[in-house]
This record gives sequence, structure tokens and C-alpha cells, in this order.
Amino acid sequence: MKSLKQIIIVHYTLPPIVGGVENMIGPQAEAFAEQGYMVTLLTGEGKVEGNNIKTSTIPEFNPKNPHIQKIQRVLKFGSLPEDYEFRLHNLEKKIETQIGDIDTIIIHNMMTMPFNLTATEAFWNYIKKYPEKKFYIWTHDLAWLMDDHKDYLYNRRPWLLLKMPLPNVHYITISEFRRRQMSDLMGIAKKHISVVPNVIKYQEFLRFHNETARIIAHLTLFHRYPFILVPARQLPRKNIERSVQIIARLKETFPEILGIVTGHFEYNDNELSPCSAELKTMVNELGLNDHVLFMDDLFQTLRIPLERNREIVHELYLIAHLVLYLSSDEGFGLPILEAGAARTPIAVSKIPVFREVGNDGVHYLPLDESPEYNANRLVRFLKENLSYSDILFKRVFSQYNWQSYWHDYLRPIFGE
Repeated sequence: MKSLKQIIIVHYTLPPIVGGVENMIGPQAEAFAEQGYMVTLLTGEGKVEGNNIKTSTIPEFNPKNPHIQKIQRVLKFGSLPEDYEFRLHNLEKKIETQIGDIDTIIIHNMMTMPFNLTATEAFWNYIKKYPEKKFYIWTHDLAWLMDDHKDYLYNRRPWLLLKMPLPNVHYITISEFRRRQMSDLMGIAKKHISVVPNVIKYQEFLRFHNETARIIAHLTLFHRYPFILVPARQLPRKNIERSVQIIARLKETFPEILGIVTGHFEYNDNELSPCSAELKTMVNELGLNDHVLFMDDLFQTLRIPLERNREIVHELYLIAHLVLYLSSDEGFGLPILEAGAARTPIAVSKIPVFREVGNDGVHYLPLDESPEYNANRLVRFLKENLSYSDILFKRVFSQYNWQSYWHDYLRPIFGE
């Protein structure tokens, strides 16, 4: 019988909140639980529970918490709010109470991203206070290297903490590309940074729900070609506008084309974010209202709860003719694994990390050429029906399979 060990896994939020990191926390917790760990997920909102898995909540971890939003609005302009130290001290006490005597802690993204700088500094101080504990800084993204954040980062506390290495912690990135970036940014030797890629739990991925059947019927998807899935959050670096421009040009060859953008609309202070607003305007101006749809609008029309997004998107992969994912910056690229699991062809931007993850199993579109040239490449690709999906399917299930997650990646780091 496996001895019971304790571990805490930390992230801003958990499902049903939609996000790439959120999708990974549950499978990771299950991998530890199966190895005899009692897993506590420490989060600001959401819940994942199971055998030997429980969720504890500190509301101030959630970037959408009203107090945190107020602080972040001031921090954005390079100033510390008047109540920053008070909020920081209170959060430090809550962290100490929740963690208690557990000595193994995984922190996802919080130490390198600026979504909640109070939580970043609170954990920074906690890590320095307890050098005897084992900390694993799981790094998906590096704000200091991302155009989305560079205008709101300052070379002083707390922003500086996002690129300063901590002593006595184990750094983990999700790709070799991110490891190289982290090494250069923080001055950490690559040999001291582990790479543990994201994986996919295909047992749950390949399934259908009634809501998906309703969407298929409503859109008569089986009569639309090509049906293109754009599985991206509505953020500038996700580069969704290029996907829209490509679909506009593909429409000249494929008049029944349909694209669905799966990410939720983003809001700033209850108003549609500039990125989401610009996307809606672009679709309208290009005359694509019947050819590019947003999942949130579709859910509202069919009265489907927004929290069903993740399950339905998984099923749409299985019937899509093409996945289009043209980010300008990523730490990994989970849609590549999802497309591979579904045996669905995927076209991605030609950036280094996508080459690392997808290798020869995806179709690459250079971002330095026009959307028209990108579209011409896809016309040839769709007409010739190249078998990239079969190549990628084999790669996903041999290298990014949840069932081998512990054996291949976690045991060398956490195993006895």
C-alpha cells in the first residue's frame, strides 16, 4: 500500500473557470492522488475534487476578486495602492494558515505572471520564510517576455519579482522553448530547470454531450465545409484577427466555410475588452457574421450555460475539418495536443514552441506573410487532405498521454 503524502497545488482559479492552466490542474492532481498523495488544490475560485483530492479557497487569489481588481488597476500605472501592504500582510497570513505543515507546494504561473501581484509577493515572502519546504515553480508563461504585458511592468517591487530567481526552489517549465527563455531572463542554468509538458486525458476528451448535438443541429455543421475551430482566448497575443482575415479569404474558395472562436468574451470593468470589441467589429465589417461565430453568442442563443464551454469545445474538435491556432507567443500550445487526440488537422503560427510541440504533425503558417498567402497555403492543404493529423495523433499519444504522465515526467522529480 502506498504511503500517504501531502502536496498543495496552487493556481489563481480552477474549472469551471476556462483557461489552459485550469484544464491541467485536475489531471495533474489525479496523477499525484494515484501515487498516494493527499492533494489540496489552493485557489481563488472553482473546485476540483476526487479521491484524495480536495479544494481550499482563498478568494484573494482570484484576479477577478473586487479587492484585487482595485489593487491591480493602480499597479497597472506603476504605483502601490495605499492598502497594498495591508492586503499583502493579510494574504500572507491566509497562505500560512492554509498550507500549515504541508511541505511540498506546486505554484502554477503565479510567480512569473502579473495577474495578481499581491499573491505573487505574498508567496515570494512565504517561500523566503520557509526554506526547508519544497517549492516547485511551474512556469507556463513569462510576463517580462510577452508583448501583452511589457507596458505595465516596472523595474521595482513587486513587478521585478516576476523575473527574479528564488533560492531553494525547483523551477519547471512546460516546454524546452520556455526553459531557454527562463534561463536567459532569470540567469538560471538550464540544467536547474525541468521540462514537464502538458498532457491530455483522452479518456475524457473523446466524448459528446446533448448541448454539442444541439449546436451541430443548429448550425447544420455537417453541411459546412470547412468547419474551422479557433480554440483561443480573446487576448491580443492569441492573434485571432489573423484567423478571421484568413477565413474571409478562404470564403472565396469555400462559400460554406464556418469558423467558431471558442474563447469567452473578455471584459474590463464590465465593458467588452478592446480585443473582443475589435474582433466583433472586424467580423461585421468583413461580412462574416454567418461565417465566423463566437461561442458565447452561440451559447446565449441556445441558452447553454457558459461553464459547458470546455466539454463542448472538446467534442467540436472531433468534427472540425481544421483547427486554426495562430498565436504570436505561447509557452506550450495545448490545442496542438487536443487536435492530435481528435485526429483533426491543425494549422499553427510558425513560432519555435509550436515546432517543438507539434514537430511534423502540424501545418505551419508564417506570420511574416500576408493573410492572403496564409489562406492560399490552407486552400492547397484542405484540397490535398494531407495526413498531418495521423502523424500528430501518434505523437500526442506517445509523448503527451496522461496515462504515462507520472512515469515519464513526474516520477523523476517527485518520486521516491
